Amino acid sequence: MAVGTGVRGWLPASPHERRYATITAIDSLGTGSFLTVSVVLFVTVVEVTPTQIGVALGIGGVLSVLTRVPLGWLSDRLGHRRSLVLVHLLRGLAFPGYLLVDGYTEFLVLSVFILVVDGWESPVRKVVLLAFAPLSERVRIAAYNRSVFNVAFSAGSLLGALALLDSTGRVSLYLVVAANSLSFLFAAALAHRLPSSGTASASRRPVPVRSRQYAVVGLLLGCLFICTSVLTIGLPLLVLSDFAEHRWLIGFCLALHTAIAIVLQIRLSRGTSDIRGACRAGVIGGSVLAMACLLYYAGARTNAQLTVGVGLLLLAVAALSIGELMVSAATWGLSVSLRKHDLTAHNQSVWSMYISLPQLLGPFVVVWALHRFGDAGWLALGALILLAALALRPVSLAVDKAITRG
Repeated sequence: MAVGTGVRGWLPASPHERRYATITAIDSLGTGSFLTVSVVLFVTVVEVTPTQIGVALGIGGVLSVLTRVPLGWLSDRLGHRRSLVLVHLLRGLAFPGYLLVDGYTEFLVLSVFILVVDGWESPVRKVVLLAFAPLSERVRIAAYNRSVFNVAFSAGSLLGALALLDSTGRVSLYLVVAANSLSFLFAAALAHRLPSSGTASASRRPVPVRSRQYAVVGLLLGCLFICTSVLTIGLPLLVLSDFAEHRWLIGFCLALHTAIAIVLQIRLSRGTSDIRGACRAGVIGGSVLAMACLLYYAGARTNAQLTVGVGLLLLAVAALSIGELMVSAATWGLSVSLRKHDLTAHNQSVWSMYISLPQLLGPFVVVWALHRFGDAGWLALGALILLAALALRPVSLAVDKAITRG
């Protein structure tokens, strides 16, 4: 994978891999900076309320999931590389619209459009990668790019935070929007130089039974990815409830999560290129996630024992981070193994849609469980995740056997 030593030792040997990783880096750098300032931008420049922002993002999130399959079909007709170029061009041209919208209706339409295009990008990028990556290297390349994403996104978040230091003016916010837009246009230019994966035959149609079988595995993985909501929603709620005077713990825990992802992403993805290795990683990862929920529960029950509570909280975040990385590796491995001879954008979009459906419900499930059961809600979340993990291996192997039989 690597050439030379030092910084060069971290670079992929293949020029296509390097170009693909560069696209990941500049894309996530711009995205990280924009997301950091987005709420401030929407409230102070666009002048919409937090409730209006939530409604727009909620509608956009739902439509993003529901449109992935037809957009995947369109990508197979247009060509995957051409579709990726188009996606980045649309994003680069759309984001400056936030500086031009006049009223909530325009903001709503623009936000929904951007979220739908964002949802289109992921499965198309995956198929473009599959065009040049050998089967045995696909999970490794995906893990490498995820590490690149984490590093660049963190750097972008830091740049966004620096922009927010200018609390009186709007120029810094405008600069972040412009930089984000330019990053997408640059990514489009680089994407044009990636290998073409061709187009799917117009007469080709997905097999309904296989799509349903494939979807079951996706839904189970989506249940495991509820851990994302545990981190972004459950953790802050726990801190505000039980460690109210130590809100800094939220930022510290998120930083710890990012650091673990950067250091262990590639290492924990090893051995997941085949279906059995991917299933093993998914089961172990899900079990570790369930353990993290148990640690959250223990941390919430320590009451006044601050040192013990914080220690348990940090252990929970570390366990959740490791479990999430293993589930991510399992997802990449299963997406390749179960469709190694039929990797169209349509099928990757089906996979993405079914994984995303439980994730859409994640915030509601986490809030409902903690509100309904109190601290015991952590145990309920852990049980849900553990059941999904234990079901993953037999279901995945059964699906692989059914697909092999044709």
